[in-house]
Amino acid sequence: CVERTGKYIYFTIVTKDRKEIDFRCPDQSCWNASITMALIDFQNKRAIQDFKSRQEMEQAAGTQERRLARA
Repeated sequence: CVERTGKYIYFTIVTKDRKEIDFRCPDQSCWNASITMALIDFQNKRAIQDFKSRQEMEQAAGTQERRLARA
């Protein structure tokens, strides 16, 4: 989560066990852009991984259906 208020940018990272880690930096700081890009990169990689997993499951289901049809 990224929020911009006045002269600060706030980052909140929520962990898998639902704990929150909050960061605050001045609006002019450059490390806020690095964190934002890293979060976007992580979300993109996770989306690609989810997509590939769904494709693999669909392919496996199709292979099993063809085997059953031959039997």
